[in-house]
Amino acid sequence: MLLLLLLLLLLLLLLLLLLLLLLLLLLLLLLLLLRRLLLLLLLLRLLLRLRLRRLLPLRRRIRLRRRRRRRQRLGRRRLLLLRRVRRRRPPPPPPPQPPPPPPPPTTTTATTTTTGITTTTTTTTTTTTTTTTTTTTTTTTTTTTSTTTTTTTTTTTYYYYYYYYYYYYYYNYYYYYYYYYYYYYYYYYYYYYYYYTTTTTTTTTIHSDKKRIHTMAATTTYSPYRGACMFYKQPLFLWDFNRNCSCLSPTHIFRSPVMK
Repeated sequence: MLLLLLLLLLLLLLLLLLLLLLLLLLLLLLLLLLRRLLLLLLLLRLLLRLRLRRLLPLRRRIRLRRRRRRRQRLGRRRLLLLRRVRRRRPPPPPPPQPPPPPPPPTTTTATTTTTGITTTTTTTTTTTTTTTTTTTTTTTTTTTTSTTTTTTTTTTTYYYYYYYYYYYYYYNYYYYYYYYYYYYYYYYYYYYYYYYTTTTTTTTTIHSDKKRIHTMAATTTYSPYRGACMFYKQPLFLWDFNRNCSCLSPTHIFRSPVMK
């Protein structure tokens, strides 16, 4: 009897062990299934995120993130205050005008030239012979001509200055729950644009024997940006200008109406 009881106990223990093993196996299977399910859920979540990232633009996602952060950090009153700061401030008045450019410098040069004295001597000899007396008369006539030439050269240099004012436009506003200060400004600058030189030459010739005066005036403009000289006609004298002008000798093109 005792042996039978022992055998029965052993069998029961074996059965219990088998049941425990089966339970452990079932638990392991459940854990594996749960792990697979979790992996599947993670994959689905990643797929959904990728799909949403493709659908939503980058700017919108950034805005949404920043909105969430701002809402977490700032309270309702802070948001209302920041919304009121959204108004733009008017720009400041422009600066005063710059000073005017300096007056153009003028250089005047006067040259007086007196030519040599020309002397012409004429000798006349008259001889009269009679039977008793011989008379000899000699007459000498001297004519003197002097020429005085006065040349006046005036050089004027004009400077052109172009000034640009500077204006500061600054805006302080609130956009999509974040506070940023944007400064837009235009800086000022001025530059030396160009210059040109005007030369006026006046030549006056006085002949003492004929009592007449020849006056010739020329205005020549040299500009490094225009690349050519320009001759201007004076209102008092209508000269005949040659078409082929030269900057080296601006006085060879004149022909006086008296000298024609």
